[in-house]
Amino acid sequence: MLSPKLKTVLTLAAISVASNLAVLNPASAQVTEHVLHTFTSQPTGFPSSSLTSDSSGNLYGLTAGSVYELTPNSSGGWTYHLLAFVPGGRGDFAGGKLAIDAAGNLYGSTWQGGSSGCGFVFEVSPPSSGTVWTVNDIHQFSCTDGAAAGFTMAFDAAGNLYGGTHNGGPNDYGVVFKLTPGAEGWTYAMLHAFTNAEGNGPQTGLVFDKNGNLFGGNESDVYELSPNSDGTWTESAAFAFTDATGFNPFGDLIFDAAGNLYGTNQAGGLSHGGTAFMLSPSAAGWTATVLHSFGSANDNDGYYPEGALTFDSAGNLYGTTTGGGGTNDGGIIYELSPVASGAWTETILHRFGASGSPGGTVPQNALYLDASGNLYGVTAAGGDPACYTPAGGCGTIFKIVR
Repeated sequence: MLSPKLKTVLTLAAISVASNLAVLNPASAQVTEHVLHTFTSQPTGFPSSSLTSDSSGNLYGLTAGSVYELTPNSSGGWTYHLLAFVPGGRGDFAGGKLAIDAAGNLYGSTWQGGSSGCGFVFEVSPPSSGTVWTVNDIHQFSCTDGAAAGFTMAFDAAGNLYGGTHNGGPNDYGVVFKLTPGAEGWTYAMLHAFTNAEGNGPQTGLVFDKNGNLFGGNESDVYELSPNSDGTWTESAAFAFTDATGFNPFGDLIFDAAGNLYGTNQAGGLSHGGTAFMLSPSAAGWTATVLHSFGSANDNDGYYPEGALTFDSAGNLYGTTTGGGGTNDGGIIYELSPVASGAWTETILHRFGASGSPGGTVPQNALYLDASGNLYGVTAAGGDPACYTPAGGCGTIFKIVR
C-alpha cells in the first residue's frame, strides 16, 4: 500500500490529454432501444438511481420516493413491480445505486427526509411469504453525524455497510460512515469528517480496493481512506482534479484488474463538457489519463456525464451524458474502446430525444450490462408527457440491444 504522503503527490505533468483524446464517431452504431417501463405518476416516477441486479437477473432501482423491481417474464419482456415507498425521503442525487446483500435485502440512503430532515439509511426486505416488502430505517442522520446522502454504499466481507454524505458532520463538509449489523440492529460509526481543505464533501459512492482501502470522489479530488490497526481510518487525497482532467464527479468510481481507477467528471475538459478519466497508481502517486473530453451544446457529442462507467469483458467502457447528441440535446449512450496507440475511441451508440420523447431523455445514471451485451438504464425525464409537463414526462427504464 502506498503511503499517504506519496499518494498526495499530484503528477499533473503526466496527464495525457492531447495524446489520449478519443476519436469521435459522429454516427450512431446500429442499436435498438426498447422502453421497458414508462413512469406515469409523480410519486413513483423520476428514476434517481442506476439499476442493480440480483443473482436471478432481476433489476432494482430507486425513484425519488420508491423502490421498484423489474423481472423478466415468459414473453421475453419485463414486468414492473412497485416494491415499497420510502416515506419522507428522497434519493434524488444522480449516480448511485442500491446495494444488495446475499439474502436479497436492498439498501439505500436519502438526500433528505427523516426525523431531522437530513436523510436516513434504509433497508428494503423481501417477504417471507406473500408479496409485501418491508422498509426499515437502519439509521436516521442527525445532521451533526451527516446529511445529504443518496450515494451507492459498499459492503465489506463481514457484512458491514459503508457510505458517505455530502454535508453534515462536525464540520458540515460531509462524512464517511460505517454501519455494523448486530442482534439489536445496526451500529453507526463516523470514520472521517471532511474539512473545507479536504474538498466539498463526498458526492460519489465508495469502492474498496484489494487491500481494503476505500475510494470516493468529491468536487475537487479523489480521496482514499485507509484503515489503521487501532480501528481508525486515515484520509488522503489520491488525486486532485484540474480543469484539464475535468472535475466534479457524480458517478461512482470503478477499478480494473490492474488497480486502475475509472470515472467521469461532469465539468471541465477541452470543451468544458466533462471527461472520462483513468487514474493509474505508481510509487510516486496517481497519474491521470483523459480517455475522452466531451463536447458542448454546439456539436453532436454528449456533454455533462453524471453516471459511472461500466466495463464489458473486452475492456470497453460504457456510459451516458445528460445533454448533447445533436439538436434534441437529450443526452447519449457512448462506448469508449482502447486502441493500440493507447488512445480511446468514442462511439455514440444512441442519441435520446428531446423533452417529451416517448423513449425518454436525460440519462443521468450508470448503465447495467447483461451477459448478452445488452445495456439497461433509466432516464430522468421523457416517456409520458402527461406525467409531469415541465419536464415532458417522469422518466423511463430502457434496454439497448446491439
